[in-house]
Amino acid sequence: MAGKPSKKKAAKKKVKPSGPARCAVLWGLDPSFGEGAAQKGAAVRQVLRQMGVPARTLAYERLGDSAAAAAGLVGARPAHAPYDGPTPDCEFVLLCGFNNPQVSEFIARSREAGCTVGPKALLTPANRSWPMARLIQAVNAEHHQMTG
Repeated sequence: MAGKPSKKKAAKKKVKPSGPARCAVLWGLDPSFGEGAAQKGAAVRQVLRQMGVPARTLAYERLGDSAAAAAGLVGARPAHAPYDGPTPDCEFVLLCGFNNPQVSEFIARSREAGCTVGPKALLTPANRSWPMARLIQAVNAEHHQMTG
């Protein structure tokens, strides 16, 4: 039978997000680290806000949480007990869900605003299970090695 060809509606495919939502976890950039850290932290938060990226301030007792938990990734659980180890003595930014152009944009905007943070890392499959204290210390040590 030759009839009208059937026109089926194209079903919309559900698209999974390509990765975790963007956010930044900040350490050492709040008033508890002094006035200079508070001012720099406010400038970093402003840069992130302009980029549409929420910022999370990491509290001392959460330094034992995995990087994934600190970034608020779905399914990541905080540490069972509050952290009680040494306090990392540096500033730090963990960028979650950023691609290379977005990292470059963050760095460029930070430079323009005069609020460049030295030690920073991307959340990766390799470091997502690391406790934040360990990640901060490792990245800070690497940063000092590279910058002399």
